[in-house]
Amino acid sequence: MKVLNTLIFLLAIIQISFSQNTSMSIFDNLVGKTWQAEGKWGDGSKFKQEITLEYSLDKNLVVTKSKGFTDQEQTKYGDRNHGIRKYDEASKSLKFWEFDVFGGVTEGTISSEGKNIMYQYEYGGSKVTDLWEYVDDHTYNFKVGNYADGKWKQVYLNTQFKALPQESLTASQTDLPYKKIPDYPEKYTATNVAARMVDGLGFRYYWATEGLREQDLSFKPSPEGRTLEQTVDHIHGLVLTIVNAVNERPNIRSASPPPKLSFAEKRKATLLNLQEASNILKKSKSKKMKDFMVIFQNGENKTEFPFWNEINGPIADALWHVGQVVSFRRSAGNPFPSGVSVLSGVRRE
Repeated sequence: MKVLNTLIFLLAIIQISFSQNTSMSIFDNLVGKTWQAEGKWGDGSKFKQEITLEYSLDKNLVVTKSKGFTDQEQTKYGDRNHGIRKYDEASKSLKFWEFDVFGGVTEGTISSEGKNIMYQYEYGGSKVTDLWEYVDDHTYNFKVGNYADGKWKQVYLNTQFKALPQESLTASQTDLPYKKIPDYPEKYTATNVAARMVDGLGFRYYWATEGLREQDLSFKPSPEGRTLEQTVDHIHGLVLTIVNAVNERPNIRSASPPPKLSFAEKRKATLLNLQEASNILKKSKSKKMKDFMVIFQNGENKTEFPFWNEINGPIADALWHVGQVVSFRRSAGNPFPSGVSVLSGVRRE
């Protein structure tokens, strides 16, 4: 059974019957996670595998990378397979292709029922079925064997895949503002209303970026689009124009690139800048609004805009892009945290 190691990849789960499901959404729970399993084949040889899945090309493909034993003696463990899952228009069905480190390729069909997925393919003149049976969002029962007419004729492997804990890039950031939106002011004034808009942006940004993982940052919806991290960079720049305006500072174009910041550093700086802008607005009289100009300076040349343009420009633009971050992380398999209410400005536990 050792030779079957080359054929194991993201597979599906058994129920009495399986129907063709042409929606790529059947992979939603699997994507964005690393799955690991160990067990023994029927002949007593070891099975060990680690699989990661990611959406690509606007969710038209699922790309997989697998680690496993790469020698017959099962002493070397490393990168073994790269795979693709996609909807095949010609056959009107989901299909998969697995490319292994030995130069081989295996292809077959995918069927599903509910959250259970089944992969079937030809191997050595026989039809082999690889199945994952959904237990919960982090666990699948995994079975490989000969499955026909709704019954297992023979089982070669029976084990379980579990999702590895996902490392959050924001886990250590416990003291940042906007986990909860600040209390609203007692009076309606021009500066208080502007500050509330900034606070709303801060709250949305906090939760849109909370719990992001390294693999989320590289996600982009199309080859030509921005990655999630590039979108975060853009938001960071927009927020700088907001805090500069209320500090009556120009935005100076420099020939030198800005300092390189980690994602956690950019997130912290963005949230603190929003808090600073909001606090200045709340402490200012409404007549001060005319002094909060948006100024762009390039050498001796200056372009100035009133705060009105700050509202329909950087503030509105930043809100737009925060929505993109939410969309991108969902497509990457890491949805927006549950229980967050943008209306009440709190996260319900």
